[in-house]
Amino acid sequence: MPLGPFSLGLAQSIVVCMAHHDRIDFVELKKAKTPNTFLMAPDGLCKNAKVDAVSAVYVVGAKKLRQEFLRIAIAQPRVSISLSDEVGLYDDLVVRSALFGFPDLVSAQFLDAKGGKSSLAVYSRSVYGRSDLGVNRTRTLYWVKLLNGLIKPMQP
Repeated sequence: MPLGPFSLGLAQSIVVCMAHHDRIDFVELKKAKTPNTFLMAPDGLCKNAKVDAVSAVYVVGAKKLRQEFLRIAIAQPRVSISLSDEVGLYDDLVVRSALFGFPDLVSAQFLDAKGGKSSLAVYSRSVYGRSDLGVNRTRTLYWVKLLNGLIKPMQP
């Protein structure tokens, strides 16, 4: 039976979701060579990738940081959670573009630190294309700005 446009779109979505469930190991992460990614992580976490921005440290535990970050993320349009690991403090999200519904993938790891502090690592990337016109960077920094409005980061 030939595949119609709906079937093909569904098949592509399934492939994207299945591929998306490969958990990101931020320590071993190697970023794509295309400029359509954005990586934010605590200083020294990523051994094999240059971070685009260093994550702040917060005076709350990682569980609370995750809870507030996810509350912000899922309140945004066209965002869904594709993998949620409460014990591992790790989440994968899919963010679809407004016009064509192209997926961007966002992986977030929440890390406990000494003294009840925490930080987060976020890797946002496009599935299709070479350039994202800064969308992944803008989105990540916006979500973190909203997070910083709820939980003040420590000052260096």
